[in-house]
Amino acid sequence: MAAQEGVPLPQPLPADEKLAEFDSVPLFMKSLPEDAADDVAISALQSLAYEGTPDEIAQNFKEQGNDYFKGKRYREALGFYTQGVDAKPTDNTVLEALLCNRAACNLELQNYGSVLRDCSRAISVNPKCSKAYYRSALALIALERYDEALDCCDRCLQFDKENKAVQTTREKAAKLKEAKERKERERQERIRQEQLKQGRLRAAYKERNIIVVPVPDTVAQNPYEPDFDPEDPTNNTLIFPVLFLYPQYATSDLISHYQEDTPFSAHLSAMFPPNAPQPEWDKKREYVDGNLVVYGFTRRQRLLKIGKKMTLRDVCKAAKAKEGEPQDGLELKDGTLTFIVLPKGEEEQKWRPQKICETVPNGHTIDDGDRLGFKMSVQHKIFRTANAPRTAPDETEIAVAQAMIDLENSAPELKSELRPLQISAAREVDVRGGKKAIVIFVPVPQLKAFHKVQQRLTRELEKKFSDRHVVFVAQRRMLRKPTRTSRVKQKRPRSRTLTSVHEKILEDLVFPTEIVGKRTRVAVDGSKLLKVFLDSKDATSLEYKLDSFSSVYRRLTGKDVVFEFPVQAQD
Repeated sequence: MAAQEGVPLPQPLPADEKLAEFDSVPLFMKSLPEDAADDVAISALQSLAYEGTPDEIAQNFKEQGNDYFKGKRYREALGFYTQGVDAKPTDNTVLEALLCNRAACNLELQNYGSVLRDCSRAISVNPKCSKAYYRSALALIALERYDEALDCCDRCLQFDKENKAVQTTREKAAKLKEAKERKERERQERIRQEQLKQGRLRAAYKERNIIVVPVPDTVAQNPYEPDFDPEDPTNNTLIFPVLFLYPQYATSDLISHYQEDTPFSAHLSAMFPPNAPQPEWDKKREYVDGNLVVYGFTRRQRLLKIGKKMTLRDVCKAAKAKEGEPQDGLELKDGTLTFIVLPKGEEEQKWRPQKICETVPNGHTIDDGDRLGFKMSVQHKIFRTANAPRTAPDETEIAVAQAMIDLENSAPELKSELRPLQISAAREVDVRGGKKAIVIFVPVPQLKAFHKVQQRLTRELEKKFSDRHVVFVAQRRMLRKPTRTSRVKQKRPRSRTLTSVHEKILEDLVFPTEIVGKRTRVAVDGSKLLKVFLDSKDATSLEYKLDSFSSVYRRLTGKDVVFEFPVQAQD
């Protein structure tokens, strides 16, 4: 006894270790080891699943699948039912049950095509299989094929009239079919009403000498559009979106609902009252009611000086061409009428053309508008998107817009492609070696249109700005990562994340070449350097701009990047 007192007693194993030991026992394994084929015990247990007749094997897999289905582990149950079907049982009852049960799993997994295939096969085995008809009807309802779902229910009720589940499903399919047909009728009625409305609008435009100018798909669509005044039951009064341009500061105001019988003075007095604070962009404090003049221009570039008491309907009448002359009138671009507002005095004289063509009895004049059209085209080339700067265009932006207009006028083969293109901003960026680069930001919807002419446009602009490189980047918008306190419920799009925007900026910078590889180097101090490898076939045409690409990317994202062309192996 004394000798045994010094011997330590065995300590019980922890519960985790005891459970871990079960994983080495083939009967209790949760997953097969890599060398399962070499384990005799595992191979013996696996062979047991396939011992017996095809009917016994299929029945065994069906029971295992039922256990997993009860635990709502539908994918595992689906696998067992499939193995049972693959066993090719000779008993049609077992095969029918396996097919119906597999259809139930696919129904839960929303694999509706597989549900219909299994149910069709089950019906071919047993034409009076209620479960197959029932599950087919559920799948067809999910696919919004209500007529076929009703047909399935009717066929089942012919031999199983008391089946409550099928009766309920038929009622559901009938209600959904009626709702779908009602929505389709409503949609068709809306289309018909919209077509009638557009026809009335076209007639109203013609009556008012308004010429609709089609807008290319690349230009952002206006959320407002002309409509009939809801307060006028006769539909003789229109409401237009009207854009007031202030060319002195290259900014504008949009009146979304301008009733055509309202005089211009009513809007000007509300927008620029004498005793109210002036707009931030009005640096000279000249835009005050009583000190302003309004001009409109027609399709044939005639300029109309509009009296304050005139209404929009009066201006439309005055824009009509004389008898024997080509059609003329106000232009409706993107559903909007445009007018120019200027302060009286020196600024008006700068914009007012020297030659006066004719005087109209209503008291306003019609002048030659070539100079106006020329200057306003610069204004229209700069389109401020939602995330673009709200300041007035600077010298760089005006110079870029003017260069694009000059190229449009001097290159007839590019005129149709360049005319609808607009820029949202332009900035100068310092490049190593004391050089500069011009970054031209373009609206995202117009990026593809820019890509069609970008190579030629870049060459021409770099000739114009001989000491600067030119690159184009889409004006994209990033959204913050949503938090618990965020009011926005909509999921943030992948394209609005910081990572996605930075990747797209890289692609925009190097267009038309492609990025063939990337490598990130992390220094000991934690700083990162991104290496971007470009397609070597464009090395000769882009190598001189690699420093500009790096400087622009660092300015836009704050990240260091080096652009390289892969070294070609020598033969």
